[in-house]
Amino acid sequence: MDPELLLEDSDEASFSNYANPNVATGLRHRKHSNSGFTSPAVTSSKNPRVRVPACDWNQTAVADASAAALEIAEGDQVPSNENTYTSSLIAGLRPSIHSSTHHAAVTTIDIHMRGFALGVICVYIALVMAVYAVVPEENIVRLSGIEQRGAVMAMSLIAVSFLSRIVPLVNGAPHKCHQSTKLSGIFIGGLTVQLVAFFTDFIMANFPVPVVIDPVLGSRVHLLRWCEWAPCATFMTFMMEGADLYWEGDMPPTDFMRTKYIHSATQGGAVFLGLMFPFCSSQKTWAAAMFAACCFYLTNFPRIWNRMKTIPSSLSEGATVEEAERFNAAKIALRLRSVCILVWSIIVMLYFVSSYFGPRFSSEGSLLKSPEATMICECFFDVLSKVLFLVTIVDVHYAVFDPFARTERRLEELRQLMSAVWENSSD
Repeated sequence: MDPELLLEDSDEASFSNYANPNVATGLRHRKHSNSGFTSPAVTSSKNPRVRVPACDWNQTAVADASAAALEIAEGDQVPSNENTYTSSLIAGLRPSIHSSTHHAAVTTIDIHMRGFALGVICVYIALVMAVYAVVPEENIVRLSGIEQRGAVMAMSLIAVSFLSRIVPLVNGAPHKCHQSTKLSGIFIGGLTVQLVAFFTDFIMANFPVPVVIDPVLGSRVHLLRWCEWAPCATFMTFMMEGADLYWEGDMPPTDFMRTKYIHSATQGGAVFLGLMFPFCSSQKTWAAAMFAACCFYLTNFPRIWNRMKTIPSSLSEGATVEEAERFNAAKIALRLRSVCILVWSIIVMLYFVSSYFGPRFSSEGSLLKSPEATMICECFFDVLSKVLFLVTIVDVHYAVFDPFARTERRLEELRQLMSAVWENSSD
């Protein structure tokens, strides 16, 4: 393959990740330095030669081009100063010895997310059928007033968010910075969560739904909302965990996948216990379920604290492209965790305010004393969490899971390397 043609094609592509100075994605951030950084990839002799180590990029086109760039013809003069920009640039493109491990980790997470998406739909359908079967017929009612309008509003906003991601894919323009894309497991997962939320609001707005009274709090409980939250909270947590691909060293820890599943199960278990509150036969049973649900939910905070301490603030010098991808994905995942935990914590607080404190301590005529207060709060913050989640999930998709975007990044690394070598070689 002609490397000049390959580089010419890569110049026409859009590499917005590298144009953003706030995103540490690769060689663009390896600046000229006089700090004594020595490049092991440049050798000096009587007839200097520049040897560029070929990186295992898992992309045939890029591998061919890097092989073509292995040696600059004898007689080309390379500046003797080892601290030149070229030396630093070539050193930054060090061999990715464990790039196959990186590729295997990304592939494994992607496969698990695709299976998880199918499982979420199946569990949601099973839960909906179960609550319709066990709830007495007199408790299956059609919503009206503010509750019905809240469901319509939530359904509409979710539909707009969903279509804003689907329509560009159908039209062949998935992203303003990328000419093509491939639906990854995490992208499918984000769309699946919104699809489940949309159908929940659609059913609540147009059909009779099971509504029961909490035996302890005395508030109205819309069971379909909890049927949506139980599988979606589990899947959203797993996607947050799956996006966090950062690990220290060359190999992922032995409990890499197990930790992600365990933390996801804690959040799904917390919501499932919330679904069980109206069916608790005594106050002691209700209190035990509430205590367990709160304990499961609170595991979010030590988990995010641990990841904040583990993930470094910046990428080390001379990191590989794969390490940059994992670092950037982990940073996005950390932002995703923060947003979701914030919104979920607000939902938890509003649950107690609208179900217990509002009806007992608010003045007459207050919205918090209204039976519809719970529905309004649930609709608003459910939409907020789903929309913000999908926006960030798309960023994670293009950062690490989209094969086209990954190829673009590797071509950009190669283009910068070849440009620097050409500019610093003599005629």
